[in-house]
Amino acid sequence: MLFWGGKTINALAVIVISSVLVCYSATSQAQSRSDSDDLALLFCSYVQANDSNGFRNTLRNLRLRLRDIYPRIRCNNHSMIQFAVISNSYDIGRFIAHSVLLDDLHSSGDITWVKNLEPTHPIAEVVRERNQAARKEG
Repeated sequence: MLFWGGKTINALAVIVISSVLVCYSATSQAQSRSDSDDLALLFCSYVQANDSNGFRNTLRNLRLRLRDIYPRIRCNNHSMIQFAVISNSYDIGRFIAHSVLLDDLHSSGDITWVKNLEPTHPIAEVVRERNQAARKEG
């Protein structure tokens, strides 16, 4: 028997409570991971379909900002901008390139990646312009 706060607690009760807490924690982590995978799949499908309105409406309905989710979402192991280029989704690619923090464009490798694209590529132009504007300011 264990004593806790002046009360006697059965060791079996402690084991049961501990195992329930561990199971609940593992379940909530798995559910959270599943939810984030579903969210990534949803946003990647909007990028592939070049559906800017659906993308924006979903961000608004879920009360998310693109700047907050961009670094964590990968579409077929590419950033959303790279995936937009691959999918020829120019409208949403330009929207994302305008909306994401410049630091995230650097950390995701987008700045380096667009150097291999044609100079007149619509998405690459936006990324390059943002990068050049930041250089002029700094």
